[in-house]
Amino acid sequence: MLNPNNDRLDYGQIIAPPADYNLDFAIGTTYSLDLDALVGACIALGLAEETDSDLMKNPICLLEALRATGDKIALFCEGGQIHLPNSVTSLYILLEKMVFPVTTGAKRGLAKYPSFHPKFWLIKYVNNKGEALYRVVVLSRNLTFDRSWDVSFCIDGKKTSSETDKNNPVSDFVSYLIKQLPDTENASEKKQKMRSLLRELKYVEFSLDSKEFYDFDFIPVGISNKYNSKQESLYNLLEDSFHEVLIMSPFLSKGVIKDFNDRNKYIEHSEHVLVTRASELGKLKPTDCSNFEIYTMKDAVIDGESLISEENVSVQKQDIHAKIYMIMKYPNTYLYLGSLNASHNALNGNIEFMVKLHTKNRYLNLSKLKDSLFGTDEAECPFQIASLNNAQEDTADEKTQMLDSVIKAVNRLNASAVIKENGELFDINLSFDPFESEYDIIVSPLLSNKSAHLSENIFFFSMELTQLSEFYKISVSDGKQNVSRVIMIPTENMPTDREKAVVSSVVNDKSCFYRYIAFLLGDNMVISALESNDSTDEVTGTTKVNKPIQLPALYEKMLRTAATAPERFKEIEYLIKSVSADGVIPEGFEELYNTFRKVVKM
Repeated sequence: MLNPNNDRLDYGQIIAPPADYNLDFAIGTTYSLDLDALVGACIALGLAEETDSDLMKNPICLLEALRATGDKIALFCEGGQIHLPNSVTSLYILLEKMVFPVTTGAKRGLAKYPSFHPKFWLIKYVNNKGEALYRVVVLSRNLTFDRSWDVSFCIDGKKTSSETDKNNPVSDFVSYLIKQLPDTENASEKKQKMRSLLRELKYVEFSLDSKEFYDFDFIPVGISNKYNSKQESLYNLLEDSFHEVLIMSPFLSKGVIKDFNDRNKYIEHSEHVLVTRASELGKLKPTDCSNFEIYTMKDAVIDGESLISEENVSVQKQDIHAKIYMIMKYPNTYLYLGSLNASHNALNGNIEFMVKLHTKNRYLNLSKLKDSLFGTDEAECPFQIASLNNAQEDTADEKTQMLDSVIKAVNRLNASAVIKENGELFDINLSFDPFESEYDIIVSPLLSNKSAHLSENIFFFSMELTQLSEFYKISVSDGKQNVSRVIMIPTENMPTDREKAVVSSVVNDKSCFYRYIAFLLGDNMVISALESNDSTDEVTGTTKVNKPIQLPALYEKMLRTAATAPERFKEIEYLIKSVSADGVIPEGFEELYNTFRKVVKM
């Protein structure tokens, strides 16, 4: 973030296991969620591969990554802020056990519901010696494919023999998340693993490994903090006077900026810098920010992707989304990073997560930070000095937010679903609390093209097994503009064999079965997947044909796996039990597998 040309990070790299470690359990949070981005996170966490790798196109790789991580990830997001995918797949069924929407209650003093807004990961990895490594990640980035500029912080730690109170704020936050879990069998298992992590956190020592920063504080905001209050953690930022301040925030409230502007009554000289989006400047009056030097991103950067992309290619604008606060007073400098916008709701209701880094002004001050952000060459600087004189608010964004608020209201209607068998098919009965709206609201099962207008009772008939899901599409329209999101609806009588049906939909012939087995037994799962593609797909003219799997090679892999990684045979057993169609499991394979099964003493 501080040097966009050199310091770019991939989300997958941040959360992927270090060398020789595997994922044990991960707790993640995001405000908005893209289901395909979560699939990418599963690739990174489960297979240690980048989220934009070619493996995202490999159905076997996707299936194994989702299946292997399903019980190891608890991902919390704002209810009603799951983005609608461009195309849907039954593989999304495997994401249901990972995703837990959070619905906050109304709070006095806020015009709308508080948001669940943290971007945070707590991850435990384990190596083959049983040694654990713990990672905390604090970001400003949501788990989406947004192109905006964000900032991230990552710190690793290991278990020690002595207790520490340094992680108590993280324990507070995880305890809050546990309370958001529903009363289901899947959630109960996740609770146990999260509570186990809580017990271990007392003994984990995290290390900055930095000469510039000598201390840090974790800061959850908007929850009941057992060990430390928000006021104590954010005192230097929100209450203390300062000599220098830099605020980078995509969204603002004039009261918050005015507080920074007017705070230093007894300091003769102080410097103020604000970096924000041009669309936010219309919220400010000159008296709110008279002491600030204000910057916004240049139009050439915001529209840069569209300027270099070919026609008819999907492009996105980019702007700042990072939240950075630097406070300098005398020799001390504090750097705050995370999800907290300089807005009223962020400070007075939202659930947020920040990290505070301590340093000295010889290492970090306003001049050094501006040089890092803006560079020393004005022509290459991505930011420009801004003025309130030509500020304009984004009215189109206001309309989107209005429709989005309707979806949040629908998400709070105590929806429930009941599934009934209908021969070989299934019927769904959805129930909602009464709701009146001037807008047109359409409800659809995510994995089906059926739809209905929102009402207290909705029926969807004759659904196939792989169309059943707790994910539903909600579309709200005012006649001119439409906003669609995905919500999750608790469901009774969900068939227990849906996951097996998903496996069977991917592993649907002998060749695919062998490729999956080869993938599971590969010394390196990723290399194995790519080798399987190279060895089985051959293009002749315009026709793609499958080459037969060489059984001796497969037998050799099974021998090697029996000696080096016998636990992988459990994965084969799961696959055999999941495949339902006749003719998919090759004749004689189960007999061969049972022989190896006895050898590895399963």
